Amino acid sequence: MVDVNWTLLLPREAQSVGKARRMLRDTADLVGMDPDITFDLGVALTEACANVIEHSGPAEGYWVAAGISADRCWVDVIDNGVGFAPRRLVEVRGARRPTAAVATAPDMAESGRGLMLIEALCDRVDIRNHPARGAMIHFERDLKPREPVAA
Repeated sequence: MVDVNWTLLLPREAQSVGKARRMLRDTADLVGMDPDITFDLGVALTEACANVIEHSGPAEGYWVAAGISADRCWVDVIDNGVGFAPRRLVEVRGARRPTAAVATAPDMAESGRGLMLIEALCDRVDIRNHPARGAMIHFERDLKPREPVAA
């Protein structure tokens, strides 16, 4: 497998999410990544980009960087906006893996569910928060070799 890395600078608008997701999908197809893993990472990427568009404040654009190697795929979504509200970030990080009770709690605001979904779909997640300077979410998924198709 060939190592592939790329970076996009995208405008902070809804149409950019599809562009980032297509780039990830096309790259994953190029290197032969498992389609189920590609789908999961696409959902995680969509959530991360949607968070930037919804919450980054006055930032004009944001960066998406990704890499695929023989054993993992990683994605970074970076903005230079207002960062996460520190209290909200602690609340989301406290619920590492969503459970039925957490995911369906009627008093839980919709905000924060995207981060829990990213953590559920990925093997490693790291959130770097710089209030008033932006935020970065890094997530990775281990890759398993494709099983040969029986003839």
